[in-house]
Amino acid sequence: MVVEIPSNFIGDFKVGDNLVYNTGVLRSLCEHNGDGSLNKLVVVQVGSILEAALGQIIYRAQNFNQEGVPNIVEADRQEIEGKKIDKLNNIIDVMRKYDLLNELGGGIYDELHTLRKFRNKVHIQDTNEGVPPDEEAAFTSARCVWSLELCATVLGFLSQKFPRPADVAKYVEPLRIPDA
Repeated sequence: MVVEIPSNFIGDFKVGDNLVYNTGVLRSLCEHNGDGSLNKLVVVQVGSILEAALGQIIYRAQNFNQEGVPNIVEADRQEIEGKKIDKLNNIIDVMRKYDLLNELGGGIYDELHTLRKFRNKVHIQDTNEGVPPDEEAAFTSARCVWSLELCATVLGFLSQKFPRPADVAKYVEPLRIPDA
């Protein structure tokens, strides 16, 4: 089963094109993950997709000063415009500072930080606080399902809360992600 989410929140066409490609990779990973051996790759892929998607809201706040971004107060957008924000940790913290994801519940920022820690486990030798050192214990089927549900929730929210104007919102194909 696949969930289709409009890509109407994306500002940079190439990033949108890459998101479409990477959601296709995610679907393929899930289709071939019957035994759970690809759980880590699924979680890492979800983390990368959400980093790019969340980064698009920041990108638009920084670069689309004529168009603006719905549901971001203009004074906050102008403050974001002047910041250098490029890592998932910083993106999450900026989202929290400006209450951009609050409607998803108070725990959303902690969930995104948890996902970030698991995504950063792509570096096999690194230890990350809160992530089991044993990757088989870290990347369980439950963790995989959790990451897919988080992905669908956040992407759906971005599409509903931060759409671009209708005449420019259709240049990137919808994002098709596997249903958890």
